[in-house]
Amino acid sequence: LTYMAHVTRAKNSQPVMSLSWTPGGRRLLTGNQEGEFTLWDGINFSFELIMSAHDNSFRCMAWSHNNNYLLTSDAGGNIKYWSPSIAPVQSFDTHNGQPIHGLTFSPADTKFASCGDDATVRLWDWASRTEERVLEGHGWDVKAVAWHPRSSVICSGSKDNLVKLWDPRSGSNLSTLYGHKNTVTKVAWNDNGNWLLTASRDQLIKVYDIRAMRELCSLKGHHKEVTSIAWHPLYESVFASGGMDGTLLYWNIGPKGSEEPAARIPYAHDMAIWDMKWHPAGHILATGSNDRQTKFWSRNRPGSTAGLENDAEADEEASEVLHDEMELGNHVGIVIGRRGATIIAMQRGTGTKMHVDQVRRVLQIEGTAKQIAA
Repeated sequence: LTYMAHVTRAKNSQPVMSLSWTPGGRRLLTGNQEGEFTLWDGINFSFELIMSAHDNSFRCMAWSHNNNYLLTSDAGGNIKYWSPSIAPVQSFDTHNGQPIHGLTFSPADTKFASCGDDATVRLWDWASRTEERVLEGHGWDVKAVAWHPRSSVICSGSKDNLVKLWDPRSGSNLSTLYGHKNTVTKVAWNDNGNWLLTASRDQLIKVYDIRAMRELCSLKGHHKEVTSIAWHPLYESVFASGGMDGTLLYWNIGPKGSEEPAARIPYAHDMAIWDMKWHPAGHILATGSNDRQTKFWSRNRPGSTAGLENDAEADEEASEVLHDEMELGNHVGIVIGRRGATIIAMQRGTGTKMHVDQVRRVLQIEGTAKQIAA
């Protein structure tokens, strides 16, 4: 059972590009397309503060392991340091002014890595803010980077479909994983340090065991590209993923887990889920989307039946996803509306997924029987 705890949307809102819980999970920080921070209360989800942080759209935010500093980056190649009270400490430009998609701290917090659309991963000394090394080897934009939680290994994923492992001390490429057939959008290490999660535009999520350098499983659950992933902070085999179509999936890949999603929320958001983060206590998942909303999700713990209804079969029948079509004739433009506003409003009102096939002039609807009837 997964239920939405709360939906937040700021005034004159913009698409939410990245988000992060403050240390301890007291508040949630979101960064939007205008480069503004929005601060939400993590307990009653009320709006607290909005402030300008970057001149360009937010791309990434990462806390140091000791929780003393926050790093943020934007689409103009700018990196900023912030104190825990969200006061600006330092700012500098890099990556030739290209968007910086990933930031990650070394286990000791003395170094950090950044990746961007200039096809490089750059290593920095935290205290002196000096660039120590440029890791070159990707043939296209680098979309994700993650430092191993305990070792000196950096993983990066790129638009050239490759996942590379680097030695930050020598700058050499240790290994390359050729599993994906399209842009690698996200990479994430499990806290056990053995599993590497990779997500891609080929709609697949892959889990690699880095000790044997082999693929553990390839997970097919998304029908559009995978845009965000997040390991659960407490249960090592549990993670969540978000897709370009707004679908949210929960997975459990442990010994008792499966290669099918543990839960699927097909209409979690109206548009792409750009970022997701678990609360440090693991009871709430926050998602930020292109539909300008931040949502908080809660789910019963693995193995627990709390909140689950006994009549699971009837429930399953009611939640079965159906497909329907409606002929539009000459009303295609009216249904789409200005910049897609009408069709988005219709999807929001009914909870269905809708798509206009302009060649056949039909409206394709995907949803449960109850939603389609509405």
